[in-house]
Amino acid sequence: MIGLQALLPSSIFVRTTGILLVAFLTFAVMILAAVAHFTIIPLARSAGDDLAALMLLSARSWAEIPPPARGEFNDRLYRNHGLRITEPGEPIPAVDKLPLPYLEFVQESLSRRVGFDLPLRPQLRDGEQWFWADLSIGGQNLRIGLALERVATRHLDGVLAVGLITALLVLATSIVMAGSTTRRIRRLSAAVAHVAHGQQPKPLPEKGPREVRMLARNFNNMAHEVRELLANRTTLLAGISHDLRTPLTRMRLSLEMLREIHDPQLIDGVCKDLEIMDRIIGQTLALSRDLETREEATVDLVNLLEQVVADAGRGDADIRWGECAPSCIRHLNPVALQRVLSNLVENAIRYGEAQPVEVTLECAATVVIRIMDRGPGIPEGQLEAVFRPFHRLDSSRSTQTGGSGLGLAITRQLAKANGWSVTLHTRAGGGTEARVIMPNVDNAIVNGAGRLT
Repeated sequence: MIGLQALLPSSIFVRTTGILLVAFLTFAVMILAAVAHFTIIPLARSAGDDLAALMLLSARSWAEIPPPARGEFNDRLYRNHGLRITEPGEPIPAVDKLPLPYLEFVQESLSRRVGFDLPLRPQLRDGEQWFWADLSIGGQNLRIGLALERVATRHLDGVLAVGLITALLVLATSIVMAGSTTRRIRRLSAAVAHVAHGQQPKPLPEKGPREVRMLARNFNNMAHEVRELLANRTTLLAGISHDLRTPLTRMRLSLEMLREIHDPQLIDGVCKDLEIMDRIIGQTLALSRDLETREEATVDLVNLLEQVVADAGRGDADIRWGECAPSCIRHLNPVALQRVLSNLVENAIRYGEAQPVEVTLECAATVVIRIMDRGPGIPEGQLEAVFRPFHRLDSSRSTQTGGSGLGLAITRQLAKANGWSVTLHTRAGGGTEARVIMPNVDNAIVNGAGRLT
């Protein structure tokens, strides 16, 4: 197989041209064989029978007319039908095989009509090839012949014409088919090279056959996601550097002051800064680890959500939920979903200003989980911005409630990596609703519809 691949041309255009050339030539040969078998040979056999009848009729007519009129009759016979009649001369040797099937048909028909074998014998006469048959009609011996030029075919010209037409059709088809495909592939290859160098290529045109449109659409989506991923990673690294620099600066100042005085408050401040740094590093590592986890399992979303609510409610949080359907089975990544839901519930508790947090589950073909709080809410212009790493609202910068700014970024990226969507919406009457949507997939199992309130 490797040797065969090495023999094949490397260009798609050349490969396509070669395959089409073989296919067209095979088609032409098969069509010619079918036409010859069903049309040309029967017509040639019928024409040979007609010519044999004409030769015998001409011979009888020649034998019946007076000798002075035979010369004029012979001239008309040659002009009109390419036949000649003469008196037998020297014997002409017969041949085993005639050069054309048509001559074979004429010979067979002559033999059948006279009732005995009557071979056509070749003879070169005046630079022209003739085929003669010796007859005895009305007690007269005569020799009637036909010129090869009368029945000759142009085999070489026909083969060359078929080959030329096939080559032109193959070339035109290759240009239309492979030419456009190779242009799209070259465009795609150039776009891939841009992505590999960290550049954003121009979107590929989504036109052409369905498969090509799907490939272009998927590549454009991938390029957009890669750009977002690189931007998020860049923002993540910049945010980590920025957020770590602040506690490090405070720790450096505290350590300089500890050289002169031993203040317990300074030591507590250093410990708090270390906790902040540890939390930032831990969340960053958790994001990288969870994005790489792809283990899926069949889980009951009701049980998973109950566990998330129970874990979040161990403190003073007021999380309201009630009766639900017995089960809501799905095949998914439970670790990623649990982290997504935990982050949203914790976020609702942190910014809910001690108001009850409501959790609902809609188990249908598309699963929808809602986590709602009654906090100050998020301005409409900030509902998407808060998903960027280290983006914080001014109202969340206090030391009691302010987070590191990674929670929602982790939530969005984990959900997107697993085919889910996470969005934030402003609630009527104040507060924020976080909505997790898990579209229906082929291996989803729906055993009921439930609602947690």
